[in-house]
Amino acid sequence: VLENPLQAPVKIIEERSVDPSLGNDSIRSGIKASIIGTVAVVAFMLVYYLLAGLVANVALILNILVLIGFMGYLQTTLTLPGLAGIVLTIGMAVDANVLIFERIREELEAGKSLRGALHAGYNKAFGTIFDSNLTTLISSVILIYMGTGSVKGFGVTLTIGLLVSMFTALVITRLIFDFLLAKNLLKSLP
Repeated sequence: VLENPLQAPVKIIEERSVDPSLGNDSIRSGIKASIIGTVAVVAFMLVYYLLAGLVANVALILNILVLIGFMGYLQTTLTLPGLAGIVLTIGMAVDANVLIFERIREELEAGKSLRGALHAGYNKAFGTIFDSNLTTLISSVILIYMGTGSVKGFGVTLTIGLLVSMFTALVITRLIFDFLLAKNLLKSLP
């Protein structure tokens, strides 16, 4: 793998190896941190946004399941950088929902009906969500094509996660709200 344009001879001066138990400890710590972070985000969304937070959490769980399923389909190895990509994806998904919910709140305060506020909230938040995800997606694609090893794994996980999070934040949550409105289960959005 070494680039050696001068055809200089390579001599091994020193060699080190790491026991696999160190890697297992790191993976366990990474998974534990990911779970704690996800639980904290889910709890915050439930407490702060109530019903809308529950809808966001359903979309978030679906996001994680689809992301892991798609990674399994591509036979992608889950590494520590991959876990970091999943955690960043969770943050981006929650960020999109927060943008939408704050826009809906602004529209409700402006006197719009719940249906009108939902429609306007999603429409007004779309540009910001698309822009932030697109710029991150460009960076993750560059990581895939120019990175090696773990950096490439982070880029793959982040790319898949961003695409899935945009779908769940913009489509799934909207479908849930539309379903609740159509069945008259949603009268207000506290």
